[in-house]
Amino acid sequence: MLRDRFDLLLLGALLLTLAGLGVLLAGAGAGSQGSSAEVELNRRLEREISYQAKVAFIERHYRPVTELRDNGALQQALLKLEELGRTLPGDAHNALLSGDILLRMGQFERALSKLADAVRRNADYVDQASPLNRRDLVEAAVNEGLPLMRDRLRAHPDNRTLSAVVRDGHYLQSRLAGGCE
Repeated sequence: MLRDRFDLLLLGALLLTLAGLGVLLAGAGAGSQGSSAEVELNRRLEREISYQAKVAFIERHYRPVTELRDNGALQQALLKLEELGRTLPGDAHNALLSGDILLRMGQFERALSKLADAVRRNADYVDQASPLNRRDLVEAAVNEGLPLMRDRLRAHPDNRTLSAVVRDGHYLQSRLAGGCE
């Protein structure tokens, strides 16, 4: 089978290659077990950095609106939100602040719809562990607005807009109770 020295060298090189490959595979398996903790740590760090960036973004862009809202200038705050909606279309925080302001104005119908829209776009608003948690606001809107909307719907059962608002209120109730989409 082995005819000369060249065959012996080839066989030796093949055995060394296979042994090296075995060592590499064994080392990769042990390394992946040890690094799973590192991977999880990196994921948590990335998530934390992402949350901090989102909170900083919200603070920077929506500070004028929250200042107007806190000073009682609710109409001006809504106008500012509308302006921001053109530069940041589809942002969930815009819908959340709109819902908050509309709730303060007593416009439960629009407030429930806006808050449901915000929670659909970003479920962190009802997550107690999230830095974006606004669960108290959503609970207040549901507790105050949903019974009123149900009563109005009973008086006008064919009103599709009210029906949609009540569905939004039920959606928010479900999310507050821990339900999924």
